[in-house]
Amino acid sequence: MIKINLLPHELRKAKTSATRVPYIPFAILGGVLFLLLTLFFYGDYLRARSSYQEVHKEWLRLNPLMGQLKALEKKIEIEMKGEKEFLENNVFNTESMTRMLSWVNEYLPSKGWLTELSAERVGAGFHLTLKGVVLPSRTQTGIEQIEEFLQKLKRQLPPKATLMLTTSKQTSSKVEGTSFSADFEWGITAKT
Repeated sequence: MIKINLLPHELRKAKTSATRVPYIPFAILGGVLFLLLTLFFYGDYLRARSSYQEVHKEWLRLNPLMGQLKALEKKIEIEMKGEKEFLENNVFNTESMTRMLSWVNEYLPSKGWLTELSAERVGAGFHLTLKGVVLPSRTQTGIEQIEEFLQKLKRQLPPKATLMLTTSKQTSSKVEGTSFSADFEWGITAKT
């Protein structure tokens, strides 16, 4: 069956589309979400502002004390510089004299002896002088024993330790040995 509308255009009903989007509920939903987000961020802002005000009050209270602390720090740094250097160089120095002497005793060759041992702190560094004599053994010469002894000792010392070694032949009526003089230094700055 065919339906024909014979009414003039002015009196005809307009066709309504069935897929009409409901804009008003979406607008209300968007407005409600905007209001909720605005309230949330405003509450967050109020909490942050109150925290800032507390910190600012505390800072205003502590600021004069910080100025006094800085002034005391500068005063102590200038007036007590000598005491600070003494403590750093002598009291807080981490190199143990006993430990170094123990290493010297432990690594010294069995047919060797020391004639002089000198250890001194120089500023923030250290200077160690060893002098002695080593007799040759069946398997090694005196120089080989001295080299081995000093290399073992150097491995125990700080990595920046430098070694200066001099050796010479020493003869007496019955015995022939090798005398040595070894100087270890580390942490010593050159004076200008």
